[in-house]
This record gives sequence, structure tokens and C-alpha cells, in this order.
Amino acid sequence: MNIPILSGLRELDRAPRQFLYFIVFNVISWQCIVGNALVLFARSLDIPASWVGFLIAFMPLSMLLVLVTVPLVTYLGPRRLMSTAWGSRCVVICAVFLIPFVMDRYGLKPAQYVLMGATLGFCLLRAMGGGGWFPWLHEVVPEHQRGTYFSTESAITQLLWVVVASAQAFILHEDPGLYHFLALYAIGIAAGFTSLVYMVRVPGGRGVTERVSMHSSYGAYRIALSDRPFLQFVVVATLCFSCLTWLSAALVLYMRDALGYSPRDIMLITAAGGAGILVTIRQWGRFADHSGSGRAMLLSLVGHSVSALVFLMIVPGAWWTWWLLPPTVVFAGVFAAAYTMAAHRAMLNFVRSPGRVAYTNFWTVGTSLALGITPILVGYLIDHWGLWGYRTCFLACAIGGICCAVASRFAVQDSTPLEPSLSRLVNPALPVRTLARILWITLGLHESGRRTGAALRPSDRS
Repeated sequence: MNIPILSGLRELDRAPRQFLYFIVFNVISWQCIVGNALVLFARSLDIPASWVGFLIAFMPLSMLLVLVTVPLVTYLGPRRLMSTAWGSRCVVICAVFLIPFVMDRYGLKPAQYVLMGATLGFCLLRAMGGGGWFPWLHEVVPEHQRGTYFSTESAITQLLWVVVASAQAFILHEDPGLYHFLALYAIGIAAGFTSLVYMVRVPGGRGVTERVSMHSSYGAYRIALSDRPFLQFVVVATLCFSCLTWLSAALVLYMRDALGYSPRDIMLITAAGGAGILVTIRQWGRFADHSGSGRAMLLSLVGHSVSALVFLMIVPGAWWTWWLLPPTVVFAGVFAAAYTMAAHRAMLNFVRSPGRVAYTNFWTVGTSLALGITPILVGYLIDHWGLWGYRTCFLACAIGGICCAVASRFAVQDSTPLEPSLSRLVNPALPVRTLARILWITLGLHESGRRTGAALRPSDRS
């Protein structure tokens, strides 16, 4: 049996592999600075749940800036733009080390503002360079390797998440204090600067040599706007990511504030979720390459919606909560990662080279709105409705997810088209067969999981 990451790396060309090496340190930095530990740090500073929703929303909503960075991406190129932005964001986030001084000198409220201000600055600078990410990927990852690339990227991310979350659980043991969280920031900043060394080694990503006019730069948007199938896909994917976020944005708060789990236990449970993704994402990547992104998006989102329904049974004080929570978190993470992988694969296949930056910018804006607005709504519901606010989030994830799963299958027509049939829809065996197929793919028992990555090409889709 091949190790998922090693088998994926062997199937990729040199340029995609180089991008993955950069991602290793980028993920460590990300998880230490704006991962789940950020939510725990914010709550330790008594930042209200509604404010935490805004804090989570800073990262995706700041990505709206990519709409105006087209000339920068075109002229400077993704490599130069991203390296400048990534380095600057690491400098700005160092402001969190002022929190002990501000807290002693001015009190808790100003210290809260420092954390939120530093996080906002980090996110804005990241957004300035973020517009070059997908154009660079589109340039260096061949179409027939995109399922392999995104599943391998996700596997690497989750392996690192297991390692980082376990380390965070050790650092945040018992009742963590201010300096425990600042130690995580020190690790994240060091990893961020290290990632720059590997970023500049990735091939391609260069800007144009001639002068670039504003009119020609933004003219690329006309190409993307005229592609109706792509725009429909972006709208559907935006709604799908919103469904995923109803659960992810509420989960850490639910474990901490409603179920009473300690920061160490929360990090260990989420690390288990990362381990689950690590051992299953290659199966989903192979399935997407074999059967198409549309089918992978449909099944993974259905699986995630079922996981959200299970959270309604995980209630404070129940004896089964301790046993049911960890596997449910694992399955929810597995299906969310599978959907994300399939959606990104589908997006890159929609992109056309003449308007590459515009295509990926529309995608970034759509998903950023979903990932940014939804946490704000989650924080508001939790602040005002308490336990029923969490339940509303779980229901929104489940019901919306089922509807969006079907819509995504029609939006991405890269495999055998669905044939609407009333007899199939009312067939009582359909839900059981669907869940069995989802489990079959996850365990690697589908025929796509038994084939070598080299044999999987676009012509293999069924």
C-alpha cells in the first residue's frame, strides 16, 4: 500500500512538487497564527463570540482585494508579488507581542484591539499577494495532475495539522496563559519567513516585460464574465462553501463553550480530524480524477451534511457525547476536505489562459464571501440564541448542504450527466446506497482507488 503523500509526490512533475515544499512551512505558519488556536486565544482574552465571528471573517473577506490586484499580478508576477506580501504579513503580525505590555498598561479591552488589529493587518497583506496563488498554480500544474496535486496538498496539510495541533495541545496544556499563545505566534512567524525561501524556488510566476495598461489588465474580466458556465459554477460553489462554514465556524466554540472541552482536548480532537483527512484524501482525489469533480463534490457534500445532522445529537451532559464527538469531527473534516479538493480541481479546469487572473479572482471573491459572511452570522446566532444558535448552525449546514450538493452536480458537467428521474428520487434505497458509496470511496474500495495514479487521465472519467 502506497503512503498517500509519497505516492502523490511521485505522480507529480517537478514544478507542482516545488510548490508543495513551499506549502509545508506556509501551513505551519497559517495554523499557528490564524488557525483554531486564534479562536481559543481570542476567547482567553474574553473577546465575545460575535467578535470572534468577525475575527474569523477577516481572512476571507480581506481576499476581496484581489479584484483590484490584477495589474500587480500581471506586471510583477505571482512570485514577486506573493513573496513581498508574505514577508510583510509576517512583520505586521509581530504586533501581538505587544499584548502583554498593552494589557498591563491599558487593560484588557485595548489588548483585544491589538489582537484584532494585528490579525486584520496580516489578512490584508496576505490578500494583496493572494491574487497570484491560483494563476501560479494554473501555470505549473498540468490538467491531468490537478486531482493528484490537490489531494496531495490536502494530505500534506493534514499531516502537518496533526503534528502542529498535537504540539499546540502540548503547549496549551491545562489552563494556558498569555505566553503559551504567544509561543505559538513565534513558531508561526518563524515558519512564515522560512516559507519564503521555498516560495522563490518554484518555477514560473514571472510578470510581463512590457508596460501593462489598466485597461488591458481589467479587460481580462470581460473574458471571465462572458463564460456563463463558469459563473454558474462560482455561485453554486460559493453557497456550498457557506454550508461548510456553518459547521466549521461554530465547532471550536461549541466544544469550548457548550461542551466544556479544554483547549488541549480540542486540539487533540481536531488533530484526529486531520489524521482522518490524511489517510483518505488520496482516495477522494483519485475518485475525482476517475469520475469527475462534479460527482466528487456531490457525494462529499452529502457526507458532510449527514455529519452536521449527527452534531444535533451531541448535546452537553449526555453520556454518549464523549464517544460520538471525535468520530463525527473526523468524518466532517474528511468530507469537507474532499469537497474542497474537488471544487478547486473543477475551478482550475474551468479557467482559460487568456483571462487566467480574472477567472481565479472571481473564484476567490465568491468563496471569500461565503467564508467571510457566514462566520459573522454564526457568531451573531451563538451570542443571541446560545445552544439553539449552535443547533441552527448545524441545521443550516445539513439542509443547505444537501440542496447545494445536488446543484453542484449539475453545475460541473465533467462526467456522466445526471438523469432526473422521479422514480429514482423516491426510491427508499437511494439514501442507503449513496451513504454506502461515500463510505466505499473514503475507505479506498472504489475502483478508482485500486488503480495507479499514472493510469488516471481525463479519458478515464465515467
